[in-house]
Amino acid sequence: MPRKRHLAPAPDSPGRVVAYVRVSALAGRGGDDFHSPDVQLAAIRRTTAPAGLHEVEVIEDIDRTGRHFSREGIDKIRRLALAGQIDAVAVYDVSRLGRNVRESLVFLAWLADQGVTILSASEQVDTSTPAGRLMLTNMLAIAEYRSDEIGRSWAGAISRRAERGQHHGKPLGYVKRDKQLVPDPVVGPAMTEVFRRYAAGDPIGEITSYLAAVRGRAMVTANVKKFMRNPVYLGKVVAGDEVLPGTHEPLVDEVTWRRVQDRLAADAGTPPRHLAPTWSLVGLVECPSGHKLQRQGDRLVCGMGRGDVKGGVCEGVGRPLLERVEAEVLRQVAVYASRLRTDHAARAARLARVAAGRTDRAVLERQVADARAGMVRLAKTNALDPLPSEVYQQAMSELREAERTAASELARMGPVQPPMDPVEAANAVDALLGLWPEMLPAERGQALRSLVDRVVIRPASRWREPESDRVDVLFRW
Repeated sequence: MPRKRHLAPAPDSPGRVVAYVRVSALAGRGGDDFHSPDVQLAAIRRTTAPAGLHEVEVIEDIDRTGRHFSREGIDKIRRLALAGQIDAVAVYDVSRLGRNVRESLVFLAWLADQGVTILSASEQVDTSTPAGRLMLTNMLAIAEYRSDEIGRSWAGAISRRAERGQHHGKPLGYVKRDKQLVPDPVVGPAMTEVFRRYAAGDPIGEITSYLAAVRGRAMVTANVKKFMRNPVYLGKVVAGDEVLPGTHEPLVDEVTWRRVQDRLAADAGTPPRHLAPTWSLVGLVECPSGHKLQRQGDRLVCGMGRGDVKGGVCEGVGRPLLERVEAEVLRQVAVYASRLRTDHAARAARLARVAAGRTDRAVLERQVADARAGMVRLAKTNALDPLPSEVYQQAMSELREAERTAASELARMGPVQPPMDPVEAANAVDALLGLWPEMLPAERGQALRSLVDRVVIRPASRWREPESDRVDVLFRW
């Protein structure tokens, strides 16, 4: 373990030096105020070579901001300093090291504690003297001030573009021509297909693989979901917390967009592996507390059950056999189809459920619309007469939570199906049961979702109570 050194000035003549280069954004930049990595490195070597310093390594942080120190290059410098392999770090100017005074000073104090000093090729800074350390602190403060001003300038530019209906940046699926977004001829149609597949209920893993194949590079599901939440694909632009009409061509229609957002809200927080239709009842079966059940081998468990997970808060369902639960669901589906043919009371109850579902859905849709309108009003009010930051953030957070809760419940309800003739509905159920042995798990799940709202499994009330006595199937119509 390297020996810990006390905070002290670095040696006057360091021998081993690391050249550190950082650029916030490389692509497409130029001009007198832009110092490319090559320019920075050349200036550093003009300073270190005449002094007889031995360059140990060149460390680069390309396309990385200086506002924080969570950078691969900084981490590598820390490792070299801890191992006692360097005596100095050379930079083009102190702003390359960082644009955050507090974190920069903490890092510099830590380097000094390891016996490492800072050399600047543009400023005459000697951190081995009190005057040099004072000068460095002032320069870091100026660098942070300039960074803040640049940020404010960019925020204003983004807002002005949004007011004109122009999106800032180049989202996946678009290219820029004459400062205007136009659909990418290859990736644009692929993004439209991504929205269509997700709205249709396809697994997010398969959608991610499809988009990765089109792009020719690996992708993760979290990023694909992030893309699908971006209103730019609906032809909108975002300015702060406000969504404004855009002037570019949308890649998704309003109906598909709303279905995608509803599904995203319903699936929020659930790992993709638990939503993948590898078994027929995935996403349909739950405990009485409303927790979705997960498959473990040939059994079902509650992800929040005390007997299944450490620190569980739910009573659980007692690990019923999936095969028996599925058989009971199919039995109740067949019975329901028979009742639709012969039982007038069942038909009336079905129509009553459809009417109640329409009413409940209308209430939830109004709650979502009111929450979104409230966010727009709050953003406009804050723009004209700024509120205290904590008040604004709290109010916006409450509105977002209200929208998320209502949208999640809407997604769980699904669309209210128009009344179907009971005999036709029963015939459709019979066809489903006849084709069941030949269907894939994904096809079985999709077919069940068209008529089953959810399947509730109750915990056993007696020793070895059979699954058939604990399964309740709730139908959509």
